[in-house]
Amino acid sequence: MLLVNASNYPALPVYPYAFIQVSAIAARHGLSVRRLDLLGHDRGAWPELIGAAVAQAQPRSVGLHLRQADSLFISDYAESSNPGAARYFPVDATVHAAEIVRTMTGVPIFVGGFGFTTHARAALDRIAPDFGVVGEPDQIFERFDEVLDGAGPDRACLDGVANLAFRDGGRYRINPRVHFGPADHPEYTETLLAELVAFYGEDALGSPDGPYVPVEVMRGCPYRCYFCSEPMVKGRRHRTRDLDVVMADVRFLADRGIGRVWLVCSEINIGGNELLFEMARRMRELNDGRPRPVSWCSYLLPNPELSARQIRELLESDFVPGWNQFMSYADRNLKASLVPYRSRHAVAAQLAWVREAGLFNRERGIPARPQTLEMFLGNSYADGETIATTLALAARAGVPEHFDNARITWATRVFDLGAGPIGDPGDDAFSISPGGVLPQVDLLQPTFSFPHRIVAALGGVEAAGEFFSYVEDTFLSTAVRSRLDWCAFLADATDRATVEGWCGELARVAANPADGDAGLAAQAAAVLRVLGGPAGGGAMLRKFYEPAQQRSAALRLMAGMLVEVLVRLRASEVAKVFELLGLPRYWDEGVRIPAYEVGRTLTARYRSADELLRDVTAVTGHPPESIPVLAARACLFANDVRFNPQYVRLLFAR
Repeated sequence: MLLVNASNYPALPVYPYAFIQVSAIAARHGLSVRRLDLLGHDRGAWPELIGAAVAQAQPRSVGLHLRQADSLFISDYAESSNPGAARYFPVDATVHAAEIVRTMTGVPIFVGGFGFTTHARAALDRIAPDFGVVGEPDQIFERFDEVLDGAGPDRACLDGVANLAFRDGGRYRINPRVHFGPADHPEYTETLLAELVAFYGEDALGSPDGPYVPVEVMRGCPYRCYFCSEPMVKGRRHRTRDLDVVMADVRFLADRGIGRVWLVCSEINIGGNELLFEMARRMRELNDGRPRPVSWCSYLLPNPELSARQIRELLESDFVPGWNQFMSYADRNLKASLVPYRSRHAVAAQLAWVREAGLFNRERGIPARPQTLEMFLGNSYADGETIATTLALAARAGVPEHFDNARITWATRVFDLGAGPIGDPGDDAFSISPGGVLPQVDLLQPTFSFPHRIVAALGGVEAAGEFFSYVEDTFLSTAVRSRLDWCAFLADATDRATVEGWCGELARVAANPADGDAGLAAQAAAVLRVLGGPAGGGAMLRKFYEPAQQRSAALRLMAGMLVEVLVRLRASEVAKVFELLGLPRYWDEGVRIPAYEVGRTLTARYRSADELLRDVTAVTGHPPESIPVLAARACLFANDVRFNPQYVRLLFAR
């Protein structure tokens, strides 16, 4: 068989694990496979590439591997509310590859792969192969000669060949599914390794940041998470591969310089943590004495929970956890989504891992890396309660403080797993082709549904996208704080002459520490020193008011430091203002009130920022150009408080 892949995802290229596994199964039955990946080649070059491969291999059959039908990410197909950018359409690419193969050779064409199996009947009609492989090809290769004989008029020999699809009259017939277990023998060979190295590059494969090389450890999943097709493709019974065989593959790769392996499974701790810790033990043994240990990764569930000691044990085995995105921190939403965990598991796991891994890396002098919180908060069942419950729990637990960025998935890739479209798509599911949005849903093309309750509450898809971006930056990470331009804040809130007058006060406080608050005097002196001293402060302040493109990150940080010390200059008056606002400890040293709590408190009392500031000036008697009012403005700015009534209803369940 010549096995051709036209479905590699350009944004995340991988050497297809199907190339490894199909080759290993074929070899078990005395058959050979040649492999061709078309990634990186324009379609105009495909005839020459495929023709050369056919001429060299002289195959008895050609297999087309459809790994996936799309990227699963709406961002690859949508720009705001206008989906349809022609970017990644592997089904269309596979159809094109099949048409080229037909012009090159008359041997039978097979189509298989995870993406094909998910949409088998529709994909058969669209790609029009001679045969389909719905699931694993074990028995098809076992009876390969019979199958090829069945390409002729006599189809009787095709009956009973598990997982085989074939033409029967004017339509395709699909034989009964059999879910075969993982290989009971090693899969990797020197030839496959050489192709792997050619695909990635030798330096990349040995790098600590290089690609993960897959080794299957378990197959199948008993769960029914609404968004996932894996149980249908791999089976609902999880079967663990012989660990001696797993380690034979891992050792083969490690001995040849591979730096990272991915243990392929749905989740490695289905039914308990025993397999996870047995693999940790074996990986420690493998790495013992190696100058460069091999790191390993797999998906795992947040339930069963792990203690700090257990997480440390896994980290010491060079384990890197992989997560499928948590849906939310709202139990009603998690239950509707059919996931096998609840909010307490998700929060505990995310915090325990980020804390313990941070400590572990600091002890070893490993530089900290940016942390991104990923969440499927825009899932099919999300509503206002989902949003408010999730963000409130995240704020109470301190989740945002541990993450530099957040990324929310807010569209479900719609499948039909046998009982109609998955999830709760409402009436807004749509399909996309290279030419744009299709007039009717076509599940073989990228097909998505937005969380229709959220979209309805906000008045449209584009508004929902803006809302989720706001949530990512403000309530699930520290992203908004890291980008604050305090120079812009000062320029908007007051004029330079007023700030220069306040700096004069700071200079007097700094010069006379014995007359008052010694801590404030020291802080004032430090800020003025950074600004260039009382004499040079004016020059530095002028830079605060220069055009935005001329302000450096350091300059913006200096402006923020100045705001903080100015607030302390009027600490007692500022405290009265924040008593009025319902945030009495907001400016206390060492206290950080989460942005979510700030927003919830202020939007419960006021309908706009202007109303809040008018109240502050009216009740306290402070003029708009005063430090206490500046402090109120700074609070609104630092926490990106928005009084949009639609946002308020969703964020705070009002």
